[in-house]
Amino acid sequence: MKSVRVTPGLPVMAILLVCRNRRDTTVAAVRRLHEQSLALSYRIVLFDDASTDGTVAAVLAEAPDAVVVRGVGDAFWNGGLHRAWRCAIDLPCDAFLWLNDDVELDPDAFQRLADGWQAMRAQTGGEAFVLAGATRGSDGALTYGGLRHVRTPFAFRFAAIPPTGALTPVDTFNGNIVLVPRAVVERIGINDPAFHHNLGDMDYGLRASRAGIPVRLLPGTLGLCDANRAKSDRGFGSRKLGLRDQWRKVNTHHGLPFRSWWHFTRKHSGGWWPLHFLLPYRHLFLPRLGSARTRV
Repeated sequence: MKSVRVTPGLPVMAILLVCRNRRDTTVAAVRRLHEQSLALSYRIVLFDDASTDGTVAAVLAEAPDAVVVRGVGDAFWNGGLHRAWRCAIDLPCDAFLWLNDDVELDPDAFQRLADGWQAMRAQTGGEAFVLAGATRGSDGALTYGGLRHVRTPFAFRFAAIPPTGALTPVDTFNGNIVLVPRAVVERIGINDPAFHHNLGDMDYGLRASRAGIPVRLLPGTLGLCDANRAKSDRGFGSRKLGLRDQWRKVNTHHGLPFRSWWHFTRKHSGGWWPLHFLLPYRHLFLPRLGSARTRV
């Protein structure tokens, strides 16, 4: 197997994967890339955040030409994506595909990405656009995808936008499957490393929208990815946690770290940012009566 599949005449993606200690899941993601229809060329860039389960060796056995960027265990998803993307900038490619390794891509996912890419080229006359792909759970329900920013002084809220049969305008997205052409990077750069784990994907979509770059949700769902129950069951804001555990969780990757949330609300909440910043943390002092996380 090869991690570089470049076919003359086809656009080339640098596929950005972030992993830590889930070898089988990551290897399965790489294998699914090899099974895609020949609609796009690709190169694999893997950020491994100090895995101890042999993930890197297993990936290289499957894809010996993969570019591996190694971390020390403190990058988490947004930091790992930033490191992988920074490395991929120097590769000869036309676009960058964010891909969570727990997404089970449909066999025609690349073809649908290519169709969306060509459609947006025709609509915009260029390559300054972002395409997000939605995912479904094992029960067929929508899990991740496009988001609309619901403007209200009472909280920073997003509403999930279900995919339709056409390219759908959205404000931002979950970062499970996201195609970013190089022209977008030349205008707004890559993801912001100030974010700890979450929020970097939503921030990037909002930055693109603010810059006048069209952000579109692809038709249908492109793969299977069950919702992360660990966050809702054991993360900051869970109804199952008492006040002490809320304090213990808030600055973890299953929480809402103060610095990341401060940065996010200052950038995107306008004059409401002090209230938007403070509201989720009321559950550090009061029993949980509602969602303590940014609502999606």
